[in-house]
Amino acid sequence: MVEFMLALPLLVVLIYGIIEVSRLVFIFASVANGSRQAARYGSAAGETNNVHYYQDCEGIRDVANESALIITFDEINITYDRGITSDGTQIQISDIDPSPDADTCPIEDNIIRNGDRIIVQVSASYEPIIPILPLEPFTVVSASARTFLIAIPIVGSSMPLEFAAESPTPSRVPTSTALGFNTPTATAVIPTTSIPSSGGGGAGTPGSIFATNTQLALTSAAGASPIPPTLTFTPSRTPLPTSMPSITPTAISCTGLTGVSHGELWVHDNVMEMRIDNRTGHNLTVAQIYVEWNHDTGHPTGADVTLHLRQVLIASQSWNGDIFSPSAYIPAFYPSIPTGESVIQFVFHQDYKLTDGTERIIVTIGTPGCINYPIDSRK
Repeated sequence: MVEFMLALPLLVVLIYGIIEVSRLVFIFASVANGSRQAARYGSAAGETNNVHYYQDCEGIRDVANESALIITFDEINITYDRGITSDGTQIQISDIDPSPDADTCPIEDNIIRNGDRIIVQVSASYEPIIPILPLEPFTVVSASARTFLIAIPIVGSSMPLEFAAESPTPSRVPTSTALGFNTPTATAVIPTTSIPSSGGGGAGTPGSIFATNTQLALTSAAGASPIPPTLTFTPSRTPLPTSMPSITPTAISCTGLTGVSHGELWVHDNVMEMRIDNRTGHNLTVAQIYVEWNHDTGHPTGADVTLHLRQVLIASQSWNGDIFSPSAYIPAFYPSIPTGESVIQFVFHQDYKLTDGTERIIVTIGTPGCINYPIDSRK
């Protein structure tokens, strides 16, 4: 009993220390897991109840709180940034505080673009159960960041890469009769003889019935031999051979030397443009146009630093509107790309002065033989 009394305090302190350290590790794991799972939820693509996941503030916090089993989180802050530089500095989104201590959820659609990050910071307080150790209460904090996507251009390969376009080419179809030959049609001439009448002194003809298309031959005097029959030829014309159109396939391919290529993406004044060279020999129909640009900081000088897309031009065809977004599919605009060289231009409401590397143009072809063939400024 004396030995037990001497060892008991040390045993109690050891057991208590194990319990406190375990609680501290569990709290740290819960906070770290809560911030990680919440950021993962907020970065998911799609919507829930017509709300984007990165804007679903209550849903993000609910996911974080699922990790709070034996504790209660003090704060769950949600904010956003545009990634980090090579030296680890955060890139701020316009009017958004990127500090994990800030809470800026929800964020507006028109200032978010592909590649932005959601940052979720979770904090919880730790305090010893019995303050017998010299440990002051402190806060356990964990922040997690994940990149999310707003729109993804889906680009497929051209299937098939060649297409036989139909063009009429006349070809001659001969007939069985040679050119200019007259085919005779024979008409028989049936002779008749005169028969003396019973009354004498006159010539009579028996009452025979002849077909309407039979010609009668002349007869000689009474008692003479009849005139032999003759054949009368009536020529008929056979129609000359005519040229009948037939279909000759002409191959269309958007690849190779006779395909479609493009130049570099250029930005000048308030225009972003790309040259397109169509060597297929056919006008090509555009299925869709996708564009990305620095919409929120592209004009860093002045009170308005944004860039609104106002017009799209290609080969005297135009789309007009107003889009303020990091990326967009141009709605209801399906122009044609003429043969030779042409330029597609995107016109903004003010000068494009700051490019940030997100600029991209994708023109998808819809002509058979080139269906889903992408003209991508990055390739």
